[in-house]
Amino acid sequence: MDDFLDDGIMGAGFTLEQILTDAVTSPYLDDSYYDLLRQDMAEWEAMGQPLSEAERASHEALILQENWLLDRRAYEKWLHLYSARCLYWIPAADGLPAPEVADPQHQVTIAFDDRRRLGDRIVWLRTGVASAQIPVSHTAHLSSGFVRVPTVREGEVKIRSSFLCHEIRAGHPVQVLSGWMGHVLVEEEGSWKIGRKLVCLLDAGRAHHNLTFLV
Repeated sequence: MDDFLDDGIMGAGFTLEQILTDAVTSPYLDDSYYDLLRQDMAEWEAMGQPLSEAERASHEALILQENWLLDRRAYEKWLHLYSARCLYWIPAADGLPAPEVADPQHQVTIAFDDRRRLGDRIVWLRTGVASAQIPVSHTAHLSSGFVRVPTVREGEVKIRSSFLCHEIRAGHPVQVLSGWMGHVLVEEEGSWKIGRKLVCLLDAGRAHHNLTFLV
């Protein structure tokens, strides 16, 4: 598996220097992008369909690969799974809220990271600048119930799944986070990438311990 990560479809991943260079600006977070997120939220309510074998081999495998990299804290390789215009979003609202309740342009979020912000997060975790993550968390992600959700946007695939995430950090209580995730996959440079990731926690409305780690 290590050889696959180093030499396979993901290449060698990014160095911290490449992440810093790549994340200088985020010009794509404009009003039209927020409109897209509101459209996403409405579409996530649709009934999903079980994945075909081909979709399991590509789409489900990509999400499981993301879990694998996060649990091994391979953050530079993890970022390589994301598109150039990506977003990692955790609304601060319970369950699946109405679009206006989860609107990140007007409501508080637990995380709302564009590519620049994801680069910042990786640098914090790697350098120890984020003192709240000393020591760094260990996680174990479990995902199931993968379904494909219909979308009107050409060139995008929406995959919804249920998840559990156990987080352990020395000297702190164990956290168990659960809920569902929505991954919007796009084709970029000949392969599938994660364009937008939505994490809906079942208890998003309550206080949590530090969530500097990536869910």
